[in-house]
Amino acid sequence: MTSGVFKRTVGAADHALCAVENVFIVVGGAAIALAMVFVSSDAVMRHLFSAPLTFQYTLTESYLMVMGFSLALPWGYRTGGRIRIQLLLNTIPKGPRILLLRAGNILAAIYLTFICWQALGKTTDAFVKNDLMMGVIDWPVGWSWVWIPIGMFMLVLRLLVDAFSDFDLDAPAAH
Repeated sequence: MTSGVFKRTVGAADHALCAVENVFIVVGGAAIALAMVFVSSDAVMRHLFSAPLTFQYTLTESYLMVMGFSLALPWGYRTGGRIRIQLLLNTIPKGPRILLLRAGNILAAIYLTFICWQALGKTTDAFVKNDLMMGVIDWPVGWSWVWIPIGMFMLVLRLLVDAFSDFDLDAPAAH
């Protein structure tokens, strides 16, 4: 494969990934906004009418917050939401620094693939066994956990695309 074809392939993958990440951040943001509405409504109902929303805590904690956090991971990384010790990186020449950043992305992708695989196993197991969280409502556990492997998988793809993209060492990552 020639360098031009490889760059176009990585560019197309980046473009497609950006579109999915943008959808995910909107869905994740909507989940967090809905969680805020439920928590606020529960507080009002509890304090003014002594009638709390009994389902709110589990829905917010185990479903909406997990969805919001997990779906936001790849977008957050893409837009610069990560920790990078720039002071140490600036002491390394540009060529080795780019190689180090690429290797770091690949190693992180390998590690997150393991986490994604484990989360997928737990999620699949919860669906197969029809695991439930008992309470006022019997909540299916699988639908709480499904967002974790989805978010992790998208983050792995983002790390791999970035590992093979051109690095602009002077600008924060943003697409």
